[in-house]
Amino acid sequence: MVEGKLQGNVAIVTGSGRGIGKAISLEFARQGADVVVNAHSDVKAIFKTAEEIRALGRRSLPVVANVSNVNDVKRLVSETTKEFGKIDILVNNAGIMKPAPIEKLSEEAWDSVMNVNLKGAFLCSKYVGHQMIMRKNGVIINIASIAGFVPEVFAGAYSPSKAGLISLTQLLALEWTKYNIRVNAICPGAIETAITNAEWPGKKREARIKAIPLKRFGKPEEVAKTAVFLACSDSSYITGHALVTDGGSSQSMYSLVNLLIG
Repeated sequence: MVEGKLQGNVAIVTGSGRGIGKAISLEFARQGADVVVNAHSDVKAIFKTAEEIRALGRRSLPVVANVSNVNDVKRLVSETTKEFGKIDILVNNAGIMKPAPIEKLSEEAWDSVMNVNLKGAFLCSKYVGHQMIMRKNGVIINIASIAGFVPEVFAGAYSPSKAGLISLTQLLALEWTKYNIRVNAICPGAIETAITNAEWPGKKREARIKAIPLKRFGKPEEVAKTAVFLACSDSSYITGHALVTDGGSSQSMYSLVNLLIG
């Protein structure tokens, strides 16, 4: 039997009840990892994800926790180490969006997005990082977005939160390389998830697809395979990098010009 690329590893994947987080959790399991799945409100979904992981022959622990709450994060880490004895990989995937033009964006909406998307990644990295620093080994992957490079208009605090996440990725990579901890980000474009499908319905979706050089939305499984690459030894000389997985969207300005002029 051929061993997977993550054989014997223990991973935490936040926001893993559906979409990209679920796809990463299942792909990690296929590659031999035991996976702790997490959500705050989507409780039934993470228990289902855990069942699917076990069906693949790996161990899984569902933990209900709010990544923006420090006590919840500490409990997430302690329950993981109690169950598995170590943490090799952390994927900071939990994220939300509350769209609004900036002039109409409430302080509450700004804070909630920043708390989950950026503070959550900071807290999880900090307390998982304590374990990795002691063991002098680990991999952290932050799920950012191309919106962290190119502002997504009318998406409220989403782009600032993802830009901050990319910067946090680079900072952690530099500070923790001495502990043999690699930290990278994945920056997806439009991916087939419930959130994205709701954000880009009907003719708006058709227009978005026209703007993507590969002429389709990506699949969560494609992001998951990118995460496996960054989590395993195939990427052993990569740290502090933000890997764009967007079907060419962020390079498509001149394609859009040609599209507009026919």
